[in-house]
Amino acid sequence: MTKRIDAKLKVILLGGSSNVGKSTIGDVLAGKLGWRCVSTDSLAKHPGRPWPKRKEKVPNHVSEHYLNLQADELLESVILHHRRMSPLVAEFIWSILKGANDQRTVLEGSALWPFITAGHRLKEIGAVWLTASAETLRSRIHESSGYQNADERSRAMIASFLERTILFDQKTTELVREHGCRVLDTDQFATTDDIVGEIINQFPSQSKR
Repeated sequence: MTKRIDAKLKVILLGGSSNVGKSTIGDVLAGKLGWRCVSTDSLAKHPGRPWPKRKEKVPNHVSEHYLNLQADELLESVILHHRRMSPLVAEFIWSILKGANDQRTVLEGSALWPFITAGHRLKEIGAVWLTASAETLRSRIHESSGYQNADERSRAMIASFLERTILFDQKTTELVREHGCRVLDTDQFATTDDIVGEIINQFPSQSKR
């Protein structure tokens, strides 16, 4: 028997903080389901990670953001950004639900929590929130940012980003859990495939031989 997601389910919302593994898990999940994976970053983007992917300089507005604001102010800023994004997220989801084509979608991003906590309980939408320990987030951010080899200024920006990320993870995980969203602690799984399997198993399924 091959398990398949119920045909009524059109969108899976996959939320969580930065560096919790949303993109990787979303890509694998979409691949196993034969769906597409889309990031909320494609809808609108807040000042991103304060380290470059290549050797470019970190943009001035990003540096100023992380060097001049305290952790609670950084958190407030990203929370406000996500609230402002909610209409865009809702419009994107409705476009999938009302679309003539069968473009089922895994939508991943940190900005999904306002939509999840708005109380939507549509059979066409599923939601999972990912969390990880502060130690895991710290390790991942230090590794991906090159923290050990960074200069003092860069380390200060990375430290601010890390502190905000941990605060965001704690606050949003509590919020979405209060609203009945399934929360998965990624530290409790050995592999990405294990996490994806757990996500698939939580949704209604159809079976075919």
